[in-house]
Amino acid sequence: MFIHKSRQLIISLSVAVLVLLAGTTAAAQRVTAPADDLADVAKTYQIEIVTVAPVFPVPTDYGAIDGQRAEPKQLENYTPLFRAEFTLYPTSFVKRSQLKRVVLCTELYFAGQRRNAVPDFAHDTLYLDVARGAYDRTYLRKVMHHEFFHIIDYRDDGELYSDERWSALNAPGFKYGTGGRNAQGQPTTSLPTDQFPGFLNHYSTTGVEEDKAELFAFLMVDYWFVQERIKRDGVLGQKVKMLKDLLKSFCADMNDELWNKISKRPQSLAARAGGGYIAGSFPKIV
Repeated sequence: MFIHKSRQLIISLSVAVLVLLAGTTAAAQRVTAPADDLADVAKTYQIEIVTVAPVFPVPTDYGAIDGQRAEPKQLENYTPLFRAEFTLYPTSFVKRSQLKRVVLCTELYFAGQRRNAVPDFAHDTLYLDVARGAYDRTYLRKVMHHEFFHIIDYRDDGELYSDERWSALNAPGFKYGTGGRNAQGQPTTSLPTDQFPGFLNHYSTTGVEEDKAELFAFLMVDYWFVQERIKRDGVLGQKVKMLKDLLKSFCADMNDELWNKISKRPQSLAARAGGGYIAGSFPKIV
């Protein structure tokens, strides 16, 4: 009787240990999977992706970049989206941008102001807050493309805040605002609207650099929304053409084949079928 019970106890303990080990292994797989995905992206694009020990603060000529290490769960939630969006870019495009690293973090600040992302031109680094605005996956996609375009825009000619050819497309007498930094108090600044002819939203009117970055982000995330808008907005149509020409001049692989691929993205096609934009709102972008 005692021996029989002992065997039962041993069997029960063995099963418990196996279940525990299985659970531990599954947990380990969940934790390491994002790291594996990010390692693949880093290898493909020959960049560094920092998650474990980001260094803060980072001094720059215009203010310090500050932030915190992201939690494993936050990285787990963000990584599939980041990989899907970043791998839309041709490797040659990223190489031409001179991007060296991407830092995935939380509580991101620049010069004391809360930010969703920060392009650091001096150190060839793109900082992305993986948690802010996470309730809107479309927003997370959009902000990544928006901020990466600032790097492209700067690398193209060394100028970010001035573009006479682009500005000349606007209506006579139009003047851009004082930059995205000063649009933080307007909760609808990034919402798509027809209120500003030639622009996708209010945020696009705050600076030529924001105008171009917003258009690029919208094209990458919801190509068909932009296509519908330019049917009734000639100025916006001219901007789309100029932007595509600029990108192709910067990198030959940013060509019609690439845009055809982008136009077939599932979320963009869903928006086309529904006749509207695919996200209800966007947090403010700077």
